[in-house]
Amino acid sequence: MNKLAEFRRGWLQLTGSTLGLGIGVIGLGSYNLGLFAKDLQGAVGLTKTQYGAGYLAFTLGLALGLQMWGRLLSRFGAARTAAGSALALAVCFVGMAGLISTPTAYIALVGMAGFFGGGTSGLTFTRIVSGWFDRGRGFALGLTQVGLGLCGAILPPIVAATIGKNGWHSGYLLLAAIAAVGAPISLLILRDSQDIPRTAPVASEPVNQEELAREFAAVKRTGTFWLMCLAFTLSTLFVAGNAQHMAPMLRELGATATSAAKYMSLLGIGTVCVRLIVGWLSDYVHSPRLMAFSCLVGMGGVITLKLGGVGYAPLYAFTVGWTFGGEIDLVALMCTRYFGLRVFARAYAFQYGALCIAAGVGPLGLGWLADRLGSYQPGLLLSAALAAAAAFVFLLLPRYDAGATEKASTQGPIRLNSTE
Repeated sequence: MNKLAEFRRGWLQLTGSTLGLGIGVIGLGSYNLGLFAKDLQGAVGLTKTQYGAGYLAFTLGLALGLQMWGRLLSRFGAARTAAGSALALAVCFVGMAGLISTPTAYIALVGMAGFFGGGTSGLTFTRIVSGWFDRGRGFALGLTQVGLGLCGAILPPIVAATIGKNGWHSGYLLLAAIAAVGAPISLLILRDSQDIPRTAPVASEPVNQEELAREFAAVKRTGTFWLMCLAFTLSTLFVAGNAQHMAPMLRELGATATSAAKYMSLLGIGTVCVRLIVGWLSDYVHSPRLMAFSCLVGMGGVITLKLGGVGYAPLYAFTVGWTFGGEIDLVALMCTRYFGLRVFARAYAFQYGALCIAAGVGPLGLGWLADRLGSYQPGLLLSAALAAAAAFVFLLLPRYDAGATEKASTQGPIRLNSTE
């Protein structure tokens, strides 16, 4: 089946996955949690450090939750998994509206939102898209992530206006209502790949969880699995640290608050652009090479800012966004190509969980280094080194056999670089 036929057949699943991801835990959490910080500072005394601890709790909760949701995805399928997680995420936001009375309560509830909302992350929706698309899988995954970026651009102004007019409690209730919409979208639209015709037979009996666990254990014994984990961890430490500290970093270099905010928008523009470009290219070019190039692009932006100053801030913001967009797209694609769809849920949950932990540690570490040394300049050098190291590790990853992908999708993982 050619790419056009795949898109004709799978456009509804692509649309549902794009919407579900956009109003899931990443779209609603990562893009909107910061909107409440100022109001919570006055209401419960939330400090910047405590807000940072809350974001770390969110990413750690998400990383832990992915392990549970990955198993539920294998057992119950995408529609019920995403719907259940969407309702759980909505309940968490309702709890945040009524139960935040101390900074500790805030940190705990944000962590719970990350944990229980994990089923509405890329884990579920990239599995759906990967099952319906093969030849056009990279571009389809890129389109799914574009939806996340668009929701990140559209929803925050609406949430911010609600907070300004009716208070922060109403803002959380709005997020709860939006999250709950994900349940009917999932149940009415999403269909697992087992429901569609395939060239190879798919077993109709329930998945043997013990057999699946053995297959995933075999995957974890391959060098490819751990090289991939290391590469994405390094790139995320670089991206997350620079993205979260971009505004204060540019202010330190002399940018005004208004200019820093404008430069931040270029981060999103770079992310959206690369998701389309890299998504399309990944159907033709080996994905680790694309990711290595993206890391080098980000490294170039950091070095340019370090040497040239704030005048190169637009280039810096765009290149960091480029690296960020590339890694989110390609981690899912590489899991399907290297390990197959059969163990995708567990492999992706592990890889993306490590990425989430790095996303929390990166900003914390860069902020600590800046406080310790009195400047973000050493952090820029460290960021460039992390990006270079990530690019090197990506280039160590082997090629995957495109012809074996379908077999791995139905019969088990591809065995590469076994350390046995």
